[in-house]
Amino acid sequence: MRLYLVRHGEAQDDIEDCYGGIADFELTELGRETAKQLAAKLQSKRITQVYTSPYKRASETAGIIGNHLHCDVRTISNLRERNSYGVLSGVTKKRAAEIFPHVLATVTGKPGDYYSDSLVLGAEPRTDFDERVRRAIDEVAQAAAGCEAVCVVTHGNVTRSVYRNILRVEGKVELDLLALTEIDWNSGQPRVLANDGVTVKR
Repeated sequence: MRLYLVRHGEAQDDIEDCYGGIADFELTELGRETAKQLAAKLQSKRITQVYTSPYKRASETAGIIGNHLHCDVRTISNLRERNSYGVLSGVTKKRAAEIFPHVLATVTGKPGDYYSDSLVLGAEPRTDFDERVRRAIDEVAQAAAGCEAVCVVTHGNVTRSVYRNILRVEGKVELDLLALTEIDWNSGQPRVLANDGVTVKR
């Protein structure tokens, strides 16, 4: 089986400079248009099923892909983004600096960084998140048994977790919006066949 792992398109939090995470923002018009372009690129991949996070930015992206490819779209709750930002979720970074200076002062490095052990107040621990992502991918693999190719639309930190803990790729993963990874799921150890919009810094 081929699994096409997709990060969602541009969402409102991206243009408003908000802390996203569990805040449920919709796609922008640009996000919708570029999702259509990605869907066209996936036309030849023989995808028969699309799985998605429940959050709007992912489910909208998945809906566009599913509509273009004439595939059903199934929501898997555990594909949702990590609660990386805790009490900062949905707040613009400028406003957060004004009203949560005491919270930001407790964080080492960039707030919400997947690779950091420093948690924002109220955030989801990485170990819990990684286990949730593993359960989500196991659910996809079981549901897609017998499929030639499927698409999974999710989020940046879910993708980072997959790279680190399932694909066993060492290094820090940086992702563009609508980053695409093609994964061979037939071997004993899933492996990356190709990617676009993904940079691994070792």
